[in-house]
Formats: sequence, C-alpha cells, structure tokens
Amino acid sequence: MSVTALLGLVSRVLIKSVGDRDGDVDMPDSQSLHADLDDERDCFSESDEDEEDDWGFDRHTPESSLDASHYTVPAHSSNSLAAASRKARIRKDLQAAKKAGFKVGHQGALLDGTSCFVSISCRISKLGISEEAMGAWQLESSDYLILLIHYPNGYRTVESLKGYDPPTVRQNVELRVGKSTTYKPTLAEALKAFTTVLKDEEPKRNTMVIDLATPEKDGFRHVFISRPLHELLNDRLVTLLNYRDMGMSWEGAERFYNDNQGRSIKHADTMGDAYTSDEVPNRTLPDLVTADQIKDDLGSTSHSFPLLGMQFLLRHFVRCTEFCLVCHTKLEQEFEALKPYVCNKPLCLYQYMSLGFGPSIEHEIVAQPYVVDLLLTFAYASAKAGKMREFPTGLGLSVPPVLSQSPVYGAPSTLPVSSFAYAKLIDEDPGLVHSMRFDRAKLEMIFNPGLAACPVKAGDWIVVKTFDGMQGVLHCRISEVNYFPVVKVSQPAFFAFIQDPHPAPKAAAMSTPNSAVITSGWCPAVFQIYDQNFDDLSMSSKRRCVTQLLDTLPNVQAMSDYLVRKHPVNLKSWADRISPAALGILRWIIASNRSCIIQIDDLGTGTAFPSKGCSRQRLEGMSDWVQFKFAMGAPDKEKRFIDSVRSVGTRLKLKYPTLFAWHGSNLQNWHTIIREGLHFNDIAHGRSYGHGCYHSLDYTTSFGYTHSHVDKSVEGWGQSLLKISSAICLNEIVNAPGEFVSKSPHLVIAQLDWIQTRYLFVRCTGSLKANSGNEGIVEPLEQDPLMTPRGDRGSSVVIPVTAVSRSRRPPVRALKTGSKKVKIVDTIHSSTDADDDDDALSVVTDVSDLGIFIDAANVPPSPAASDSTVEKSKRPSLFGRLNESMKPFILSKLKTDFIPGSLDHSKLPIMQEPSYATSGATQRLMQDFKSLCKIQKDTPLHELGWYINPENLSNVYQWIVELHSFDPHLLLAVDMKKQGIKSVVLELRFGKDYPMSPPFVRVIRPRFLSFMAGGGGHVTAGGALCMELLTNSGWSAANTVEAVLLQVRLAISSTEPRPAQLDKGRAKDYGIGEAAEAYIRACNTHGWAVPPGIHELVHGAVPVGSGVNPHDPIMID
Repeated sequence: MSVTALLGLVSRVLIKSVGDRDGDVDMPDSQSLHADLDDERDCFSESDEDEEDDWGFDRHTPESSLDASHYTVPAHSSNSLAAASRKARIRKDLQAAKKAGFKVGHQGALLDGTSCFVSISCRISKLGISEEAMGAWQLESSDYLILLIHYPNGYRTVESLKGYDPPTVRQNVELRVGKSTTYKPTLAEALKAFTTVLKDEEPKRNTMVIDLATPEKDGFRHVFISRPLHELLNDRLVTLLNYRDMGMSWEGAERFYNDNQGRSIKHADTMGDAYTSDEVPNRTLPDLVTADQIKDDLGSTSHSFPLLGMQFLLRHFVRCTEFCLVCHTKLEQEFEALKPYVCNKPLCLYQYMSLGFGPSIEHEIVAQPYVVDLLLTFAYASAKAGKMREFPTGLGLSVPPVLSQSPVYGAPSTLPVSSFAYAKLIDEDPGLVHSMRFDRAKLEMIFNPGLAACPVKAGDWIVVKTFDGMQGVLHCRISEVNYFPVVKVSQPAFFAFIQDPHPAPKAAAMSTPNSAVITSGWCPAVFQIYDQNFDDLSMSSKRRCVTQLLDTLPNVQAMSDYLVRKHPVNLKSWADRISPAALGILRWIIASNRSCIIQIDDLGTGTAFPSKGCSRQRLEGMSDWVQFKFAMGAPDKEKRFIDSVRSVGTRLKLKYPTLFAWHGSNLQNWHTIIREGLHFNDIAHGRSYGHGCYHSLDYTTSFGYTHSHVDKSVEGWGQSLLKISSAICLNEIVNAPGEFVSKSPHLVIAQLDWIQTRYLFVRCTGSLKANSGNEGIVEPLEQDPLMTPRGDRGSSVVIPVTAVSRSRRPPVRALKTGSKKVKIVDTIHSSTDADDDDDALSVVTDVSDLGIFIDAANVPPSPAASDSTVEKSKRPSLFGRLNESMKPFILSKLKTDFIPGSLDHSKLPIMQEPSYATSGATQRLMQDFKSLCKIQKDTPLHELGWYINPENLSNVYQWIVELHSFDPHLLLAVDMKKQGIKSVVLELRFGKDYPMSPPFVRVIRPRFLSFMAGGGGHVTAGGALCMELLTNSGWSAANTVEAVLLQVRLAISSTEPRPAQLDKGRAKDYGIGEAAEAYIRACNTHGWAVPPGIHELVHGAVPVGSGVNPHDPIMID
C-alpha cells in the first residue's frame, strides 16, 4: 500500500474513533440500542421525526459525513437550514457522478426528502465492449446502461448507509440494473422495476402470453445478467464499502467477503496483505470503467453513493466473464469466454440453471433454432466419442438407467433384446426392475392384482421394454394412477435399437411407434423409473446418459413451434414430451456455451431467419456449407487483437495487416472449442511443425482434419435438422508469417492474441440447404493477394468488409445537416473516441434534471408563480423563473442561445380557419403535427434546429416555425448574433389539396438581403423560398413536413451561389402579399408549375377591415 493510501486510511479510522459532541463513540454493535432509543423518542416527540425526515439523513449518520457547514449550525437549527444542507449534499453527490462522465436523472421528490429514484447512466458505446460481445450480450451501442436507485424514505448518503445493518440497508435503498434507449426510465418504468412479485403469483407470471421472438425494444428493461447484478448490488455493495474503509481495493474487499462470508469488519485487524494490496488495472478498458472514486479521492471522508454504485456495477458488467454469476468470485479458468458463466461449485451451477440466473433458452430456440441444433449436435458428438469432460453436476437430475447397448460405443450385444434379462442391460446399479403388461394402443400398464401399492406416481418418467417382437425401449411419463392396477402413460418417445452384427449400433430417429404396426392387447414388459442420480454416475456413464437423454428430445423446430403456438415462458410446461432430466441437459448445453454464434444463412424453411443484417456478412466461395458468424474469447479479445494488428502492422509497415485462414477439427472437438476457445493445450493430431494453433490457406488441407482419426460410429444428434457431418472455421490472423512458428505447409501461430475467429461453417447432409440469394457482396474486403484463402471449389474466398470490426473498415464521411452533425464512430470502443458531447450534462437532458444542479436559493421566484389563482398551464417555465444571471448557465449547457417559447405570436399574421378545409387534409395535418411534436420532444434543440410551439397552434392550416442554432461560421449566424436575433420565423400554409399539393412557405422575419443586393440562401426579395420542392413541379405526396423543414434549412444555410445575409437597413416584417408575388415570379422565371389555390392561401390571412378584397388577383410587377 502506498504512503498516500495509508495516510488516507489512518485519517478515516481516526475520524470514526472521535466521539460526538456528547463524547460518545459510535460502537459497531449498538444498532439495537439506537433502535430502542428511537422507539422511546417516538413516544415523546413527533416533531423530531419530522425534522429527521426533512433532513433526508438519519440519526445513525456519522457527523463526519456532513459538510463543514453542519458544525456551524446551532443545536436547534431551523428546518429550512437543515433542508438546505441536505439539498447541498445531494447536489454534491450527483455532481460527482456527472463530473465522472455519467448522466444523472431522477424521478420523484429527490430534493424534498421523500421517496425518489436516482438514475446514473452512460451509453454502452463508451464501455469498451467489442461488437462481438455486444452481439452475444444482446446490447446496442446506442443504448444506455442504467443503475436505478430507489430511496423509499428519502435520499441517504453513503456514510448513513454504512452505519446500517443489512436488513436496514434494504429498507432504505434498493438498486436495479437495466438498459434503455433514453438515459433514465420514466416514473412508471421505475415503479415497475421495483415491483415485487409474490411467490404465489410467480406461477401465473410464468404462464403469461409473451412473444419470444420479438423482445422489448424500448423503455427500461433488463440486461442479460440483471438478476445476478441485482443480488450482488443489494446484498453486498454497502458491506464492501465498509471493507474499503479499511484500505481494501474492490478486489480485496470482494475476496475478504467471500473468504469470511460477509462477517463483521471488526475482525479485519488480522487480515493479510492479500486484501489490502493494490489491484492491477486492466489497461485495455476505458478510464470510465476502471475509475474508482475512493482511490482517486483518498483524503475525502464523504463519497457519492450513486457514483460508487455505478463504478462497482461497471466492474461486474464489463468484466462479467471474469466472475461467477452466482457467488461472484473471480474465476480461475485457463481459457477466455465471451459469455459469463459460473464457477465449478455444484451449488452455483444449480442456482444458475434452476433459479433463473442463466439466459432464456426458450428465446434462443425461437430466435435461432439452427444455432441450438448446432450446439446439440456438437455436444452429442463429444459425448458419444468420449471427449466430453464437463457435465451438469449439482443439478440433482434424476436420469434413466444407462443402457449398455445405447448407441454410445457398444459392439453388438451378445444378449438378445427379447430376453427377460433386461437388468443385465444396465451398466450401473440397475435399481429395481418392475414387471407388468403393456398395451401400446391404449398406452396403459397393468400390474399383478396382488401388488399392494403402485410403484409409480403421476409425473414420474420411466423406461419401458416390451417383449412383443418390437425392438427398442419407450421413454414416457406417468399421466394417471387413480385406477391402479391400471396406470396411464403419455405418448412415448420411441427409441429403437437396430440389430445388426456388423456395423455399430445406432439410434433411429425419435418418433411415436408407427400406428400401422401397433396392435391392441397386453404384452409382457418391464420398466425402470428415472431414479438414478446423474452426479453418482461414472464419467463414461455420464456421457452415455447425455446422448440417451438428447435422443429423447424433439427436434428444435418442434420445440420452436410449441413455444410460438402455446406461448409459455419455458419448455417445462411441455411435461408430457420432455422429461426434466432431458430439459436439464438441454438447458445446460445452451446456457454453458460461452461463444457467440449467429446464423447468417436463410435455410429456406420459412420458420427461422438470420438476424437482421447478417445476410450482408455472407462470404463467397463456400457454396456447399451453411455459414454462421462466430466469435470467441474474452470481451476485450477483439481490442487485444486490434492492438496486435496495429502494432505489428506499424512495425512491419504492412499494406495488408491481416490474413484469413482455415482451421479444421473433428466434429467431436467443437463442443470444447466453442467453450474454451482455440488453444493448443491438447495434442490431437501431433505437433510436427511446432507448438501453436494450426491453420491453412487451402480449404482442402484443413478439411482433411475434420475427418481424421474419426470413429465411424460417432455420428451427430439423431434429431438434428442440419444433419451436420463436418465443421470448419475461418479466422483472421495478423499477417506476419515470418514470425509464425511455421508458415509451410501449415500456418502455425503461437500468439493467441494474433488470432480472431470470424466464421463457422458446417456441412449438412440433410434436406436443408443454404440460400445465399442473389444479393452478392456489396463491398468486399481487400485481401493480401499472396495470402488469400481458397474455398471448397478451389477459387479465392471473397469476404465482405462487414466481417471485420468497424474501426478497420473504410472510413465513412461525416454528414452535416445545418447544426446537426451525423457521424459514424469507427473505433473498437466506439466509446473512448465517441463525441464527448454525447454525455454532456444537458444533451437530451430533461430540464427537471438540470434543476437539481441549480441552487434554487439564488433564483428568485416569479411573482406569478406565487399567485395561486394563476392557472398551472400559464405559469412561467423554468427559464422564466430563473433570473437573467442564471440563463447563460442553462443556455450554455443546452448548446444553443435559442429560448423556446419566447416568440410573441400576437404580433404575427393570424390566418382564420379556411372555408376550404377538408376532412382529408385536416386529418393528415393533425397526424403530421403530432409526428413533429414527438420528434421535437425526443431530439435536443441544438441538433433539431427548428421549433414549433404546440400551445400556439390555433389553426391546423397555418404553422409558425422557428429555425435556430445555425452553424456559427455562416454569415447568417454572424449577422443574427450581431443583431440579437435568435431565430428565423417561418410561416407554413396548407391548402385543401394537401398532401397532393405543397405548402406555401415564407419567411416572416428577419429580412434577408435580396439576391440582387448580394444576398443568397434561396430567400426571394419578398421572403418566399425559391425552391422547386415547394412547387407542383417538384412536390411529392410522399414528402413530410419534417423533410420540408430540413430542406428549407439546408437551402437557407447553403453558400451556393451566395450565402444568406440579413438586411441591416430594414427591420419590417415581410408581408404575405409580397411573399406570394415573389413566389409566383420565381416560378415563372424557372418554369415551375404554380400550385392551384395559391390565392386562397394568400388571402386567408387578410385582416378584417383592411379594405382588401380576398378575391382580388395578386399583382405581379
């Protein structure tokens, strides 16, 4: 520990040991005494309680946690001073979070000391998560990761929370983690996030009708590991903060917690250096992720709980693959994973699989059934070949007896399957074999009348062997025992042995016995119950059991159809078809996959489609193979790979910094590969050319390794729709063959950070074939001509540019529209290089959230605000209540000097409701106006560039629009600033034929310099817009008002042929008559068609009593 850290630690300990004003020292075990005093105090004084609530802090709060101003407050200070101090502390805590780079939001009465919500958030793009990890974690870079904190009894400081025992902590603060397209949830979403579902309501909740294929896209919703994070934050965060007061890092505090089961810190004086040593930071992660307020501010005795909570959340969110999802200990694994998982403790696996900590396998089955098919095939082949090393132990699976004649290895059995020696077919302890008679047609068993009790109960799964000449066993569920000795069973899954003394036995497809050969009548049979504990089996028997249970499953399409048709939350409801043991194996295979595999090809079934945009990632040159996007390794693996590419490319001055090459392996090895990644710990085919990961540019060479040393009896899963026979992957590698272990005849690479998986290909022998379509590759990736891989037809493989990360694709030019700049961030973090304005204080930040950073004591209220007779709708806005000295503060944060709502509409020409109004035009205009209001609400002012005041719309056929926030380099913006003008006021008038005819658009104010006088910006001398779009020649009914405003803004901002300037000599507004005249004159000049009804639009706003006849023609000079 450094000297600075030691001094900070001593300072905190001394402060804690100092007595309060009465000379007492706060004892760790005095909570019960405090509680008794609280109860007694409540009996005598209610005002004391009121004062405490007003503070927002409680009497357990150490006084050292309060600001210095607290010590100058008299003992009987007023509630107003207490409230001011409380608000100052809240602002200080939230300001710290904002300063650290996060967005701050709130819902409820945060500053009033009552129930409230605080949200701390940042964009996913800023967290340094690779595109591959975002895909695997179901994240969008534009989403916000949000820590939502609920204070049911008012805001609590971190010092006050550390003084509570765990139950009291939960009563005063709760935390939730989610994502959203906005930086904070709505009040309704916040309340929903903390709604507790009672245990007796859980079954109802699990049978709700949901659409598994279309998850929620908007609003506050869970991330993929929300539940583990909720448990971690609510159960441990405050305890860990107490540990950190003793000089521990986050890593040391978590290790101490796990070693001591969260016991009291009073035993920490005997702890070793392992807990207090400095944590080594991960340099590949952005500073936002690795920042630590406690470490960065050692001298402080008061920290921000919202900020500390967010920093701790980022530690476990971004680095989730480094921790067990259940016990949260650091994983000691030798391989990297792209998806989080659990440690090797059986209890952790049980909780992960059984208590909902893992991912939804139902969603995977519906969304990507062929990926699930692939995973099951790999697992089946691995178990069948004796390669599977990890198993779902600790789940308490009750499995069927392991048949020695199952299609795992076995030579042909020397025992006839028709013999009664069924127990001899059991490899492990056979348990109890029951005799009975079975009727295949009625699906009934009948026992001997002398049997005293029924040996089975409803819901049990059994394995039945009949002796009626039909070969095989039946797996079925007991459905009814009420009429014992007759017992009903469900429709069985039929598992047949094919008796052939020459080839190895294999499994026929799972099916119901053919009804054509089923005859009614009783036949002798035996059965055994699923009552063996999977954990007690030997390793070889576990492998055979896995294949046996997988053979009882329906195919993935049947499972997907069931989920879509029945709308259950999980497959557990399909109890008559899938046994709990088989479901457990299925869930484990899907959930334990730690790579990201996304289907690219449309297999032409009409039931499963690739993910959006994946068709553009299909490469050319592998026509006979089904393609999948494939990524493995830790979340920062892509970053390390790119760093290697740039480092080696710069050092060797490479024109082509990477190459692509094939890696082939037996089907039985892929179950392990997709979990542990590519490595060379195991020797499968020898190391003739050195130690490393073997690749080849020639497809034929790598394809040979997909079948070498393969046991011909080892086949894939019988229920597979893909019928996979081979698998091969295409990887991207740093193009430095001179530094490989070997470059001929194989590329042998020892540096694993130089390899990144990109594609997985499988060859299918079934009826499903890849449908590549006719799109072709829009933009191919430029490859090294001397190091280009060849495909299955011998031609070079053409790879789309989308196969590599965005940072290495050709740059996309930024587009600038007015003041709104649209750009594509092409960095691996999109994060650290993203526009800093994205998370500035007030970018798309609600005014209510801005208000928490402003000291209201310095903002005098408006006289109108105190008048109770003033209607709420007419009260001044926040801007109106702030004095002039505060406006620059707010406006600087809003990135614009435009003040919405400041335009005086009473001085504008008002158009009466026209007599030509039609229902069609009125309805369309209302829809357009509603759409624009939503866009205006969701877009920051300085990005939007226009403003409509909804409160001043009295006639839907006339809109007043303000254009503002022009590029400050434009001459127009310079002139506006000099003259103190904040906006260009436009008038839009719509005719009876809208949207078949264009609106009439003109400038009301300010006056522009005419073209003849050297002006520009497409504004005519009368204020109309000289644009073909606004005439019958250029108008389309498909145009929207938003598009019109965008084009008008572009035209006014255009510097061609000359830039727009203001007329400094004339301040008078443009008149409607002169605008119409100039508009018609421009149409005649350019040969554009004048829309019919222009006269009605112009005369519709002539003031009554002006002496102007509405029917007079418009005069053109």
